[in-house]
Amino acid sequence: MNFCPRCGTALTLRMDGGRHRPMCPAEGCGYTYYGDASIGTGAVVMRGDEILLIERRAPNRVWWQIPGGFVEVDEPIHTAIEREVMEETGIEARALDVVGFRHAAGVPDRPIANIYVVFRLEAIGGAPRPDNEESFSVEFVHRDQIAQREGLSSMSLWAIETALGAPHQAGMSIEEPREGLQRPGQTIFRLPPL
Repeated sequence: MNFCPRCGTALTLRMDGGRHRPMCPAEGCGYTYYGDASIGTGAVVMRGDEILLIERRAPNRVWWQIPGGFVEVDEPIHTAIEREVMEETGIEARALDVVGFRHAAGVPDRPIANIYVVFRLEAIGGAPRPDNEESFSVEFVHRDQIAQREGLSSMSLWAIETALGAPHQAGMSIEEPREGLQRPGQTIFRLPPL
């Protein structure tokens, strides 16, 4: 980033937090560029002993994975994963808890950092159908057959094993709103009480 998105002034490097960062030198602005980041979500959607999988395709690759996608800047993360599941699979699902996440720091060939949050969801309606844009086949697969699924992504296998290995609702779930805790637009997740 070369220019301040607030006032248009050329950014300069200044020391902040022990490292040089692009900052706006304009008086009263104070903008600091901390880099780009994105948030992705993954859904381990459960229906009894079955897990929902989707087939993805690229010009040189076909693979299976759990549904998921990116969180829009103006949507709560648990709403995003429920939306992504519906869009890609036709299945209505309710987020139960967060069972894990992966962080990918920005590197030269992929400079945008990413956090991928894995939710455990319960299927509550709908019939599996691909959207033929991001998903090309959709199936509920029995939990005993997951590890044998040819072409299953390693991250999806990790997510499924993590979700199946954790006790029911042992992950982080949404904190109920409390006076003075959440600001507008915030959702807080916490571990269950002991």
